Amino acid sequence: MTGDLPLVVTVPADDWALVNRRVAYLEALLLRVVRQESAFREWYEAAELEALRLPGLPPTRQAIARKASAEGWARVRQGGRFYYHATALPGRAFDALLARIIDLPPLDADTDGLFDLPFPTVPEALPENAAPPWVLPLLRLMKGEAQGNLGKAWQALPAHLPEGAALPPIEEAAKVLVRFQLF
Repeated sequence: MTGDLPLVVTVPADDWALVNRRVAYLEALLLRVVRQESAFREWYEAAELEALRLPGLPPTRQAIARKASAEGWARVRQGGRFYYHATALPGRAFDALLARIIDLPPLDADTDGLFDLPFPTVPEALPENAAPPWVLPLLRLMKGEAQGNLGKAWQALPAHLPEGAALPPIEEAAKVLVRFQLF
């Protein structure tokens, strides 16, 4: 016996997806708190969801309430009204709400300039669990001088890179940020 104790845990895919969504939501709320903004919430009534016009949700509060009931969304009753938890929303609606919370530009927003930046070549591959050397300075910029604005942080990043570190193309950077669930 080598002293190893292999443990295997099986989690249903739906439960795992819900946990990941809750973590993403809490990270977005935490980002709001770090920015010292107080306009964050977890629970929304159907009328509020109607006003947000999130993709993947019906257009009326009655239809939203029917969908929530049919799909068994997490809800609480307060003052005769039902409030639905943000993580219970369908995927597209949840993603759109999350993007609004962390102030991401809409998908059709003008991002000229951000993607036209000159980028050096990508360094050799890192192990799967290692972050490239540009990730930590980017996160520091996001928290500090860029005040949560990814575009501003990305533009300022070249001046904050460690010596010898190369900045990847924007597409590769996006893949890394998503892989580490940073955005």
